[in-house]
Amino acid sequence: MNGRKFFFFDIDGTLTTPLTNDYPDSTREAIKELKDNGHFVAIATGRMQADAWEVAKALGICAAVSDGGNALTIHGELIYDEGLPLEDCIRTLSEIDSERFPFAVCPENKKMRVATSDLYLSRVKDRYYETVVDPSFDFRKVDTIHKIFVACTKDDLPEIPLHTLPHVWFRKDNMLIEPVHKERGIFEVMKRYNLSDEDVVVFGDGMNDRSMFRDEWFSIAMGNAKPQLKEKAKYITKRADDDGIYYACKKFGWI
Repeated sequence: MNGRKFFFFDIDGTLTTPLTNDYPDSTREAIKELKDNGHFVAIATGRMQADAWEVAKALGICAAVSDGGNALTIHGELIYDEGLPLEDCIRTLSEIDSERFPFAVCPENKKMRVATSDLYLSRVKDRYYETVVDPSFDFRKVDTIHKIFVACTKDDLPEIPLHTLPHVWFRKDNMLIEPVHKERGIFEVMKRYNLSDEDVVVFGDGMNDRSMFRDEWFSIAMGNAKPQLKEKAKYITKRADDDGIYYACKKFGWI
């Protein structure tokens, strides 16, 4: 495991603790020591580019694969930032029973979603994103859709016309339609820096990290990770709130 490595860290539940969403001091120290030792440190997250880049700057991280792989920022330069397949989104939104399953749409690169009525907010507890209620909003007239939130549960899934769109669960009462190919951004970094597979190390905890837990990369699951992700991991470290990142980096001699 010697030589310069390129690290890609998920944010929520990996860089942050699962319950408090704090960034442990040991995690901050691990990032600092990785950088001091010449390694490349990046984020790989489902969060919006604007959101992810604020986290990256706060932690002194130089790159961010964000929006589930649909955006990439390196040293402050936005390499690309794309939305979901627009026609597929319009098709899905047109077919959803919005009275039973109210939804909100993210048409811009910021923590803001638009709903056409108060129904969505009345059904979900999450307030992480600012929600604007605009009865005149028409999803058919936007240029980009980054994410779609649908107020439903897993039991309702057969009634949601997803077609080809990917989804994760933001909360138990809240489906999130968003990109789930973080590996896309990692491949772009590999191309730009002429990397080989053994140069790449990925850390994650959730189901949206599965695509970057590839056989050819060194994948590390947090102790608090989903069981399905642990099964794909090359190594399972301690929990995020038990110095898991620092522990793994120390174990493999990266710091």
